[in-house]
Amino acid sequence: MTSESPELYTLNGKCHCGQIKFIARNVNLDSMAKCNCTTCNIVGKITIIQKNPEDVVVLKDGKEIPISASNVSDFAADGLTDYIAYPDKFKKGEHEVHLTFCNKCGTHPFIVCHMSFMGGHAISINVRCLDLKAIGKDIKDLTTPEKMNYYDGLGGTYKNQKGEQWPGGAW
Repeated sequence: MTSESPELYTLNGKCHCGQIKFIARNVNLDSMAKCNCTTCNIVGKITIIQKNPEDVVVLKDGKEIPISASNVSDFAADGLTDYIAYPDKFKKGEHEVHLTFCNKCGTHPFIVCHMSFMGGHAISINVRCLDLKAIGKDIKDLTTPEKMNYYDGLGGTYKNQKGEQWPGGAW
């Protein structure tokens, strides 16, 4: 029995006003997820998590620059603002979660983090910022409950399950 490799896409992304532009590579649309943490609930985020630092690049001065927890603050002059979420919850060096947003329109394009229990570097892309129409996809067809992955961020475990929602989320 063989399993098919998922189709991977390269997609352009941007905030609402276009001030923040990025490219997401190797995007597997079958891995879209919702998290029940307070942040994801408040912003209504649907996410795809990319673990390779080269898979998400911010466009800055005509160059593609990979973004990570160690350099996210370097983009402040370009309008990408971040703040560290839950600074008292995690031990320094084990977890670092940068919630980002455009300082002009307020869109949250991604969360940049280093979380040891997730294997280190991860970028949680806000799928709503990706140009799905460029590949003929519609978000409503991709986000039916049975297709979605669900993370238990509210419980602090970040366990993932397919098709079954965790308690406490605004699904």
